This record gives sequence, C-alpha cells and structure tokens, in this order.
Amino acid sequence: MKIRLIPRLLGPILLPAFIGLFVLLSGSSTARAQVQTVPLFLQENLDIHGRQLPIDKDLEKILIYFERESGLRFDWRMLPWNRAQMLGRNGEGIVFGLSKSPERLKYFQFSQPIVSEKIWAVTYGEPRQNFRTLEDLRGKTVGIGRGFSHGMDFEKARNVVFTVQEDSASSGARFKKLMNKRSDLMLWPVRQLTTAAQVEDYLNNKLLPSFNDPELKGKRFHVSQKPVFYDTVHFAVAQGKYQNELAKLNEVIRRGTDNGELPKIMAKFY
Repeated sequence: MKIRLIPRLLGPILLPAFIGLFVLLSGSSTARAQVQTVPLFLQENLDIHGRQLPIDKDLEKILIYFERESGLRFDWRMLPWNRAQMLGRNGEGIVFGLSKSPERLKYFQFSQPIVSEKIWAVTYGEPRQNFRTLEDLRGKTVGIGRGFSHGMDFEKARNVVFTVQEDSASSGARFKKLMNKRSDLMLWPVRQLTTAAQVEDYLNNKLLPSFNDPELKGKRFHVSQKPVFYDTVHFAVAQGKYQNELAKLNEVIRRGTDNGELPKIMAKFY
C-alpha cells in the first residue's frame, strides 16, 4: 500500500490552510448549533367544515420579518387558542397575538405592543343596532372567539355589563351563529381600518366571500358606528421564561416602529 505524503516544500503552505479550513467549518457548525428553534404558538383558524386553514400569507410575512430582524428561528404551531395559551403559560414556547387581561398578567410577560386593534360590534338584520358606547351593550349576549380577550376594559365589563358566549374557531360559523340570532352581536377586531364604512365593506365584500359558504352568500352584516373597545396584541412568554428571546423581540418592535418598517409590514394584516 502506498502512502502519499505532502511534499516537504508544500507542507508549510498547505498545513495552515487545512487548519484554517477546519476552524472555519467548526465555527460555522457552532454558529448553526447556537440558533435554536423556538416554539411559537399561533391561533388556528378553521374552514366551514372544521378543517384547519393554512397560515395567512400576510401573517407569514410578519413572522419571517421577526425571525430575520431578531436572529431567532421559530417553529410555528397553529393550535386551538386555549391550548396555545396553556402551552405558553407552561413555559413551552412563545405565544403570538395575545392581548392583556388581569388573569393573563398573573402568568405571562408581554412584549411591547406589536399592533393596536379596534374592536367593532357586528350585528345582523333589521332594525340596525346603533352601538356607540359600552352602556349600549348592557344586557346583550356577545359572541367572541374561543379563548379570546379584547383588553382590560372588555374584561371589566365581561359577564357584568353583558354576557359572553365563546364561539367556534371557524370565522364562517361565527357569522352564521349571529345570523341565526343565537347572540345579539359579536365582537370583531380589525387592525388597519379606521371607519365603520371601511370595516363593513371589508367584512361583506372581502371576508365573507372568502369563506365560500352558500349560507352566507349575499348576506349583509352591520358594524357599530364606532369601535366599542380598543386593544393591543403582543408576544407573550411565561413569567421568567424566554427572557433573552423576549428582549430581542422587543428590540425588533422598537426599531421597526422607529424606522417605519413594522407598521409597513403590518399594513395588510387585518
């Protein structure tokens, strides 16, 4: 068996090169190992048949933005909203899109606000209801998404001023429940639109047709003249967990708000 040795003259040249290549490859492997995947829990949305819908494309762009700007890598998991919150509360990952409530503040640390939401009252049928203030909701049955909260003011009034019913995770099913008079109104958060006319146009001419549900075809829903609540949404982690990740996300929110990139990328996320 022949053993080929590096020629004596080439040894001083090639040996440092081999050592440098080894260090470079080792360093890149170490860097890859240091980028750990973080579970990120998202609210699932179901179609009219109860099947989970794929992640919204605009939401996907937002999450990619946060990954790129923070250096974090997320493992996106779309779950029933109550389960997502339970896993987050247990310290098993980060929750995206959570709003504050007195109960949640006991268990979660929240990022800076990602975006503000206006919470509109949606009704069906005539005569058209004219909800302007919280007092207008007194004695009403109010439908909300399962596991939802709509901020601190909402929580103070919940089951005190009005009665809350938690609806299905299917948006289409929520509208049909309202249409069938099983609640007086439902609350619907909208992030980017500012007037009742804009929200009503979006719901009736864009959102409802996207469900492809024959029972909703041609139906028209009404929106309160003003938002009935205001809210903010956040990343949330269990108390004392994911502190480094939360700090990085807060820095992205701060920087993105200052340079205008975050509002720009949130603009299409209704």
